[in-house]
Formats: sequence, C-alpha cells, structure tokens
Amino acid sequence: MNNHHRINFFKKLFLFCFCIGIVPVITLGYFSYAKSSALLLDKANRSSAESVEQTRLRFEQKMKMVDNTQTQFIGASAVISAMEQRLDSSNYLLYEDLIQSIHRLQTYEFGLAEVYLVNLYQDWILDSRGQSSFEQHYLAKSIDAYVGIPKASFWTSMKLPWYEDGNPLQWNMALVKKIPNNSIKPMGLLVAILPCIELNKMLPQGGEPGEFYVLDDKLRVIASAHPEQVGIDLSKDPVIGQIQGEQLEANQFQTDIGNEAYGITYRKSSYNSWTYVNKIHIRDIKQESRAIGWLTIAICLSLLLFLLLLSFQGSRQLYRPIRRLYDIVLKAPDTPKLSPRKDELSWIESKLHMLLSNQAQMSHQLKEFFVHKLLQGAVGANEIMERSDSLGLSSWKSMRVLCVRIDTMESTNYKEWDRDLLLFAIHNITSELIAAELRLPPVVINEFQVTVIGSHAELPEESKAEAYGQGKAIQTAIQDYLKLSVSMGISSAITHPADMPGAFLEAKEALAYGVRLGYESILFLEDMNSPLMTVPVTFPQHIVSELTEQIRLLDEGKANLLIEEFMAVVADKSISHQEFQLYLMRLLVELLRLYQDNGGQMQDLVLNEKAVVSEMFLLKSNKEIVVWFQMSVIRPLIAHIEQRRDSLYTSISDQILTIIHSEYDSPLTLELCGARLSYHPEYVGRVFRKETGFAFGEYLSGYRLQIAKKWLIETDMTVTEISERLMYNKPQNFIRYFRKMEQITPGQYRELFHSKSKRAAEQQETSSAETFAAKKE
Repeated sequence: MNNHHRINFFKKLFLFCFCIGIVPVITLGYFSYAKSSALLLDKANRSSAESVEQTRLRFEQKMKMVDNTQTQFIGASAVISAMEQRLDSSNYLLYEDLIQSIHRLQTYEFGLAEVYLVNLYQDWILDSRGQSSFEQHYLAKSIDAYVGIPKASFWTSMKLPWYEDGNPLQWNMALVKKIPNNSIKPMGLLVAILPCIELNKMLPQGGEPGEFYVLDDKLRVIASAHPEQVGIDLSKDPVIGQIQGEQLEANQFQTDIGNEAYGITYRKSSYNSWTYVNKIHIRDIKQESRAIGWLTIAICLSLLLFLLLLSFQGSRQLYRPIRRLYDIVLKAPDTPKLSPRKDELSWIESKLHMLLSNQAQMSHQLKEFFVHKLLQGAVGANEIMERSDSLGLSSWKSMRVLCVRIDTMESTNYKEWDRDLLLFAIHNITSELIAAELRLPPVVINEFQVTVIGSHAELPEESKAEAYGQGKAIQTAIQDYLKLSVSMGISSAITHPADMPGAFLEAKEALAYGVRLGYESILFLEDMNSPLMTVPVTFPQHIVSELTEQIRLLDEGKANLLIEEFMAVVADKSISHQEFQLYLMRLLVELLRLYQDNGGQMQDLVLNEKAVVSEMFLLKSNKEIVVWFQMSVIRPLIAHIEQRRDSLYTSISDQILTIIHSEYDSPLTLELCGARLSYHPEYVGRVFRKETGFAFGEYLSGYRLQIAKKWLIETDMTVTEISERLMYNKPQNFIRYFRKMEQITPGQYRELFHSKSKRAAEQQETSSAETFAAKKE
C-alpha cells in the first residue's frame, strides 16, 4: 500500500484543525482592517468638512470686514456731499479729504488693490491716483453694467484688461456699493478691487490633504491652490453639476474623475452664493489605512504560523490510533479495493460493512436454502424441529404456500429474458409487503415465486381471508410498480412444516386452474375441488367436426370462431384440470389427423410432438390457448391444404392444355377431357377457368384460330380444307367466326399477307439495285 494512502486522513485532520484556527484569525484581521479603514475614512471626511468650513469662515470674515469698511466710507458726510458737487479747484479741501480716505481704505490689511469712487451725475471718478472723467475711464463699461444690477451691495468677478492672460493679477473680485446706500437710482458707486491672489492666500496651505478651490455665484474659479486655474468656468464640469443638482447646502460624496476615485466635500455660502470645494484623492485618504493593513497582515501571519505548528502536533497525536487500526485492516486477506482518494477511516468502515454484510447475507442465504429444501421435501424431522424456533414456525397456528406466476409479458415493455429479473423484483415486493414475522424468506423456484406465509388465526376462514388479503396486496403492488399481470395459487392450510412439499404442489395445481379463469387470478385449491356435477360431461365433438369442415373449406375466419367456441364450452364444464388437458389433447389429435389425411407429414408441422404438447400445457389462459391453436395449428393446416389444392389445379390445367395443343384437329369436349383425367367435367372446367382465365371452349376456339392463320400464310390449303381440319361442320361457320375475330375473311387475310410480302420483296430488290449501281460508279 502506498504511503500517501496512510497519511491521507492525517492530511484531512491537519487541514481541519488548521482551518478551525485560520478562519477566526482571518476573519478578525479582515474586520479589524475594515473597521480601521472605515474610521480613517470617516476621520478624513470630517477633517475635510472642517477644513472647508474653516476656509468659508475665513473668506466670509474678510469679505464682511471689507464690506463694513466700505459701508462706513459711503456713509461719511464728505462722500454724500461730493455726490452733489463737481470736484474742481473750488472744492479742493473735499477732494483732499476723499483722496486721503481712499488711501486709508487701501492701507488696511484687506489686500485691496484699488478703490474707485464714481459720481454718475457729475461725471467724475476718483481713485488713489487722482480724479478722471468717468466717461473716458477704462472701467466705464463695467461700472455702467453694475448700475443696472438690482442690488445695493454685491461681490462680482472682474477681469482687468491691461493684464495678459495667465497673469495672476488679471482676475479680481470687486465689491460694488451704490451711493447713497440702498438707493434705487444711485448717484454714484464705490468699487473696491480685491485681487484673487489675495483670496488664494486664505486657502489651506501645506499639510492639508486635497485640492481646494472657491467658485463664485457664476461657478467661475476665484480662488485655487493652483493660481493658473483662477478664472476657469466650471459650470459644465460634471462634478460641479452634481453639486448643483443635489440642492444641499453641504455634503460629501465619491466620484470617478479620469478613472480615479475622488472624495468631494463642498459647502455653499448663503452670504454671497459662493461654493467652497475640497477634492481629495481616495488613494491619499487610504494611505494611512494601507499601513494599518500591512500591520494587520503581519500579525495574522504570525498567528497562522503558530496555528500551523499547533495543528500539526495535535493532529499527529490524534492520528496514531487510527493508523494502528488501518495497518490491521491492510493485513486482512479480503480487504476491499477502494479508490486511492479514500482515507483510512473509509477503508476501516468499508471493512466493517463488508463483514457485517457478509454475515447478514450468509444468514439470509441459509434461511432461503432451508426453505428450498423444505418445499422439496429434503428436510428431515429433526432439522425441522431445530430450526422451527429460529424461523418462528412454532408460533404460527397454520401455514399456507403462496405461489406467484407471471401471466404474460405481451403488451408490456419487458422481454422474455427479463423474466428472472422480474421474479427477483416480485421477490422484493413480497418481502416488503408481508411482515417478516408472518413469512419465511421468499424463494424463486423455476417460473414461480414461492412464499410460505403463517397465520395466528384460530379459524381456517380467518386464515384464508388473511392469505387472500396478502395475495391481493402483492398483486396490486406488482401491477402498480411493474405494470405486470400475475396470478397466484394458494394451498390449503397446514399445521406442520413437514407437510410443506404437498402444500407447494397444491399451490401449483391451484395455479393450473387459472388457465380457464384468466389472468390476475387468486386461486385456492380448496375452492377448485368442489363436487362435480352429476350430469355426464361429454366432449363437444360437433364443434370439432364443424371446425375440421371449415378448415377443409379454407375458411380461416369461421375456423377461428369455432376454436373460440370450443374453448368457451370446455371452460364452462365442471371438470378437473386433468380432464381439461385431455380435451385439449383430443382436439390437437383431431387436427393433426386432418393434416395427415391431406397428405401432410407430421415433421413438417411439428418438429417434436412431445414439445408441442408441453408448449400447449404451459399456456396460462384460454386466450393464449385460442391464439396458439389459431396461429400454430389452424393457420399452417389451412395453408397446407390450400397449397396442395393449388398444386392439383395446376396439374389439371397443364394436362388439359397439353391435350388441346396436341389434339386440336380432333373432336375435343370438356366431357372427354374430364373422362380422360378421371374428374367431373364441371370440376375440370372450373379448375381450367381458375388457372388460365378462359373457359374451355373459348380457349380451344382461340387456339384453332391461331392454327388457321398459320395455315393461311404458310400453306396452299383452301378455306374449306382448313375448316374441315379444325372440326367446323360448315365452312360458313369457320368464315363467320374468323371475320368476327379478325374483322376480315380468311381469303382476304391470305391476300393481304401475300400483297404485303410482294411489296416488301420489290422494295428490297430496288434498294439492292441502287446500292449496286452506286458501288459501280
């Protein structure tokens, strides 16, 4: 035995112990990593949200401070007074005051690049560089646009035209306030310019994960960690579109950008409708969780190594007793052959099952062998006494032998070679339906399935009813499961096992009566042996005589009806089974005698007379007997008689044709032919018409006509001479018959033939002359 068989179970045991430990370790490691990753992700999300919120607060704090400062400025009396005056030399002090105020606004730590004070009605604009005409100022168009906006104060983006594209100073945020404050028709405007690069300084710097950017109310970037992105319109960006579509003030979500996963955190401002966005790569968020994952893997691997060593040592200790048992099984001489994939326990289990199965099988076979000998009378009285208690015979009040026989396998899916298998199936059905304590082991003997059944009933009628119920249950089960028709013979009740052989014969004899009763019978021999009728029973000879007569007349249909009538009459008679078989033998002898009387040889019909009789006695029903007689006896017998008659008819017809062909010029009649053949003229005429299709006189006249045509062509005999030679009383009768058959007279027939022959000769002579002349030329 190969070593890999020996350690097969050890492998399973080791793997099982290792798996018991590995599952909790891996599960714990996985959930630890998953939980820590989830916590880190939640921490990163909260940190991002806090960063966005802090950025928003810084931005709005600065915006509000700028807003408040500008509000205070436009509320000053100098500004209000300036809105109603022109700034010329007469208002020099006011001009200086305003210039100083504008310089002070720019000196605050707001990062303002410029402040413009605009008088719409007096056409002047004032900034840190001085006064200029509003209409000619480079910001005139932008300021005119601000006037039309229905807000008293607002922030808006401004692109300065004198900077090139890409210059960080090109984009600015402008705070626009109308003067006077909250007026519908302003007299002037205050425009404070805050460069976007100042806003960029307020974004989180270094150490903060993600990419921050701020969008204005038109979704244009006004602040970004990447200055080159300032001024970009993101209104069509899918991420911004998703933010706008959520209609939430703040939220977090994940999305794919360029096949990369990102976490988006945003916050919308209710102060100026700006949107603060932080975009973080998921890889950056999980960077810390990956480190935790590697640590978790290292810890799990250490635990697994420890479990591996522990499982190996524990499995080794548990495997030792199993290996000792396995070595013992291998040394046994009848060790079963199993697949190499089976482990040691499977080999041990198989060996135990085989031992137990052999023991049970031997015990069952011994019981079946005992029942075989008991039914055949080969068991002595002492052995019966010894085995009675072990088989439960002593507790029964009475016993019966139940014999089951298959009726027929016609119209079923079974073949004759399936009979043994079917008997085995019936054996199993019987074992299942009858309790083991009420029967001996069922056995199969020849074509019968035999079961000895016991009964605890006191009265014979009760025992008989029990036996019938058991037989009916078996018969029904066989019909349901096997779709098979069976009959049963049940013996009389016996009280001693020594009477079992006689009971077995009774059961088979009871089955023999089923031939007359048909299929699916349950027969008790005691019911079959009722007193016979006192009226003498006679053989139905009249039916047999009529049957032989119909066979002689070749009427197979009536013969088949008569054989059915014969069987119906015989089956109704109160006769024993032996007398029934004698009636069948007598019928068979009558039919065989008819075959011999018609010239048949016995060996042509049956190869072995004894085999035919045995075959007839093996038939199990009236229907089978009728079919057997019809197909095996009556049909071959009718075929033989018909063949013999056909041969005889052919012989008679051939002799008559020979007479006509050789003696056509003599006075022939049907009576003369019948006398020469020793048959009645009418019989001869009927046979001749049947074989040739012509009546005797019709054929004779036709043949003589052919002879007359031959003589007219080949001889110089006159019509009169021909008519006399062919036995016509008068030439006129011959001429009249000839004209009737050929449509011309005999003389015209001869002249027509000679003229055709002469014309053919002339044509041949002309053709020969032309051929000779052509060759000569």
